[in-house]
Amino acid sequence: MKKTETILLYLWCLPQNLLGLLLRTVYKGKDSLYEDAIVRRSTKMRGGISLGKYIVINQFSSKKTVMHEYGHCRQSKYLGWLYLPVIGLQSILHAALCKCKKHSYYDYPVEKWADKLGGVIR
Repeated sequence: MKKTETILLYLWCLPQNLLGLLLRTVYKGKDSLYEDAIVRRSTKMRGGISLGKYIVINQFSSKKTVMHEYGHCRQSKYLGWLYLPVIGLQSILHAALCKCKKHSYYDYPVEKWADKLGGVIR
C-alpha cells in the first residue's frame, strides 16, 4: 500500500485507531503482525478487542481468535468513523451481556460478519 493510502486509511479509521493506541499503552505485551494489523498479546487481556489496525488479545488466544479480530479490523476499514457506533458498541455490549446457552457468541450478526471477513470457519 502506498504511503498516501496508508495515511488516508488511518484517518478514515481515526477514532478507533486512537483508542487502539491507548489500549496498547494499558495492556503491555508482545507485538506481532497479522496481515496489516498489529496484534498485542497480553497476560492482562481476558478476551480480545479490535480497534482500527490494532488488536489486543490474551497471550494464549488461538489463531481463530486472531482471525476473528482481524475480521473486525476489516469491518473498521469498510465503515470508517461509523465502526464504533455500528459494530464496536454492539460487539462490546454483546460480549458483556451475552450469557445465552442456546446460541454461540459468534451467531450474533456482527460477529458472524467478522468471522466471514477474517476467514474463520466454525
